[in-house]
Amino acid sequence: MPSCFPQGGVRLDRGSNSSIENNKNMLKTLLVEDNLNYRDVLKSALLNEFIDLDTREAANEDEALDIVDTYNPDLIFMDIDLDSGTNGLDLTRKIKVEHPGIVVVILSQHDISEYRSIAQKSGADFYFSKSTSLESIFDYVSTVIDNKSSPH
Repeated sequence: MPSCFPQGGVRLDRGSNSSIENNKNMLKTLLVEDNLNYRDVLKSALLNEFIDLDTREAANEDEALDIVDTYNPDLIFMDIDLDSGTNGLDLTRKIKVEHPGIVVVILSQHDISEYRSIAQKSGADFYFSKSTSLESIFDYVSTVIDNKSSPH
């Protein structure tokens, strides 16, 4: 499914479940990524680009689930393959069952249509290859912020 983000991101049509239902101005974001270097680069880039962004981090499933339950993020960037043996797609399924309003973006080393299809079936709202430009990721985050601030 092509999107308005031509540099590697693909919007996954999730219907009304992907809407953000939080009235606070701050966009609460969770980065679920076991690669500390990639996580630090993404976090730094996001915080430099967006003033109203609060970010938490998790390296594995247990940390992620604890943070989701206590922090209630608006947006999650989810690595598709976590070192802890956890599949980011399975973790996305678990999160979406309990928190369907959270927007989940899958991050993967692979830009393969089969992965995008599986990500969509897992409940993900968007899929990015890790080689995608930061500008494309910023565009998507801006869309999430706009959706959060617009009346439902």
